[in-house]
Amino acid sequence: MDLGLYRKVMARVVAPLTVGIILSSLDRVNVSFAALQMNADIGLDPKAYGFGVGIFFVGYLLFQLPSAEVLKRIGPRRWIAGSVIGWGLVATAMAALQTPTHFYVLRFLLGVFESGFAPGVVWYVSQWLPQRYRARAIAGTLLAIPISVIIGGPLCGALMKLEIGGLASWRLMFAVEGGITVLAGIAALFLFVDRPADARWLKPDERRAIEDAIAADRTSTVRTNASLSEALRDPILWLAAGVWFVLITGANAIIFWLPIAIKSLGVADPLQVGVLSALPWIAIGTGMVVNARHSDRTGERYGHLGWPMVVAAAAMLTAAAILSNGPLALLALVIAGFGLGGAQSVFWSIPTRYVGARNPGAIAAINLCGNLSSTVAPILIGWSVATTGSVAVPVYALSLITIAGAALVLPLRRLALAREAAR
Repeated sequence: MDLGLYRKVMARVVAPLTVGIILSSLDRVNVSFAALQMNADIGLDPKAYGFGVGIFFVGYLLFQLPSAEVLKRIGPRRWIAGSVIGWGLVATAMAALQTPTHFYVLRFLLGVFESGFAPGVVWYVSQWLPQRYRARAIAGTLLAIPISVIIGGPLCGALMKLEIGGLASWRLMFAVEGGITVLAGIAALFLFVDRPADARWLKPDERRAIEDAIAADRTSTVRTNASLSEALRDPILWLAAGVWFVLITGANAIIFWLPIAIKSLGVADPLQVGVLSALPWIAIGTGMVVNARHSDRTGERYGHLGWPMVVAAAAMLTAAAILSNGPLALLALVIAGFGLGGAQSVFWSIPTRYVGARNPGAIAAINLCGNLSSTVAPILIGWSVATTGSVAVPVYALSLITIAGAALVLPLRRLALAREAAR
């Protein structure tokens, strides 16, 4: 595959998927901005809010593997469109919330419809691009999350300053952003195809080039697990899941609690909160681009995964220690974001080489295990904030967890290199 064809695939496959993940992330995390007004309107205290944030991930995790099976049965095109339309409708319904119970139910359903999208995107991209381009391509889709916050923070803040017909501004925000997602899901039916051979926007020789590159990539690399049961017996899968667990824990802490943390520093205006909340995500996106490009250029993966996690842990530890100094603490979180983003951008290039090339279920299993933290961490953070009145204790804990995740990269590298030597 030449560079021109790679760029065409990036534009016609990866870029639209990135838009989908932007909408997914925005519809998932806009609740952190709505919480500035919504919590008082429907009677949510910090513990109840943390529970509602966490229950999203119960639905998200329970339906990871079933979603992968649906993807295999109906094909990527219908699966992508159905997922996007489904969560868009639920996100729009958030505008009608009246009680905490409504909040819990809709957050759970949002998790159900979003459950398989991210791991399915990783697998789908791996069917279009060979290994040497994969870190940059997957980083392109992962950029959607920081982009969604960079754009979404100011957007949510601006929408929450509007008043139309007596409708609460947070309700207007949910209605507008959810409606956009539904329209995007309808468009997905016309944008995507199931496999490169079906892409009319490719010339016949380009279709063959993609298929040949993917086939050559599979035959030249180590043996991959063809079945899910075989993949689940592979220690590489479990080590990768542990690392992803740590990276997801850090990301969700920033997503769901940063606006509230910034407000606790004395920033009251929703638009200012949104703008300041975007800064760590600009760093996350920058880390993704810089680290993925360097990793693809050098062909090295494990140092590009582990060292950014060490940087993130050190920065979080610093932020917790100087939390009373708002600007410096925010700067430390920006550095932590750079490290977390850099690690995330390279991560999926490792498991897609060893356990997920032939089976989307293996990717879903790693994502499922990694996101187990998402059902517990927001609740524990909510309990800690409500009990101590500070976000310092959770940030200290996140620093230690991130160091532990970086340590897992060492046995992961050792097993992977042994697999390479034995092929």
